[in-house]
Amino acid sequence: MTTRDERRYRRLLWAYPRSYRDHRGAEILTTLLDMAEDGHRPGVHLVLAGLRERFRLPARRPLVAVAALLAAAVLGGFGAAAGTWVAWRTAAAVPFDREMQALNAALTGIPGDAPLYHETSAQQGPSVAVQADGTTDWSAWRVRDGLTGAGWRITSFREAESRVIPREDMTTSVPVEHGMWTATSGGLKLYGDARVLVGSPFTDPASFTIRVWPVEPAVLRPLTVAGTVAGLLTGWLLVAAVARRRLAAGLVPAVLVTAGLAAATLPAYRFYREAFAVLTYAHGSPDPRITAGPPFATPMLTLIGTVAGLLAISAAVIVARRRPAVPAG
Repeated sequence: MTTRDERRYRRLLWAYPRSYRDHRGAEILTTLLDMAEDGHRPGVHLVLAGLRERFRLPARRPLVAVAALLAAAVLGGFGAAAGTWVAWRTAAAVPFDREMQALNAALTGIPGDAPLYHETSAQQGPSVAVQADGTTDWSAWRVRDGLTGAGWRITSFREAESRVIPREDMTTSVPVEHGMWTATSGGLKLYGDARVLVGSPFTDPASFTIRVWPVEPAVLRPLTVAGTVAGLLTGWLLVAAVARRRLAAGLVPAVLVTAGLAAATLPAYRFYREAFAVLTYAHGSPDPRITAGPPFATPMLTLIGTVAGLLAISAAVIVARRRPAVPAG
């Protein structure tokens, strides 16, 4: 047989775990070369057999199976979050702060910078809002001209009037003018509303809210699902790899993996909740509704759990790789 055939089979053998290749690689290679002389050239079957060996757990070790299931579940949550994050990198970028301030001034007529709020939508996408309170009148033309001048296409516009009693100690109602509008621009959506008290004795009788967010990218749901599946498979493969080396490397890798999975459980739970919101939210991002996360899974706890879990699992992999592996079988 040619050297080319041998190189091809050696590449295919990479589908098997390293310990398996070290123990039986030469025997398998010899068999494959003998089969090739008879006209048999296995390819896909060899790769599938190698992958099956990578997923195989030690027999009669139920705790290893439990650990593999737990690792798959935890890393599945991380994979879902990673897929969602990658998908949103393909979406339109929200306006810079100075652009939002300029748009707010054009629509409201209120001078000065207004408070800005950067938030995360129900689908884990970016959202920016500006809240302006001050003294101004209601002008539908100003809002329309401001939007079209900034490159927005108005998709809806509604005006209404009402009367309210501004304060409990007042008995006289004052007229209120309301405005609500939506617009789109280059993959972005905008919602705005205004509430202006006419003839009010208060200092800031007008209140405007403008919110901008990107339309969900077409790859959002597919990448979230793909990330979840990749995380599930990675978790199982991680435990299978550590289990093959545990006897030679001692209990240190197993302890580190267990500690890492325990630390990462809380972030994984949060990521699954977020992935559920991504997959079940109304298609097309009709509004940037915010969903409340788990009350005990604050961003700081999520970060601490994620870092601690990844460090412990990485240490387990390093320790296991430094020790000779136990031959399979």
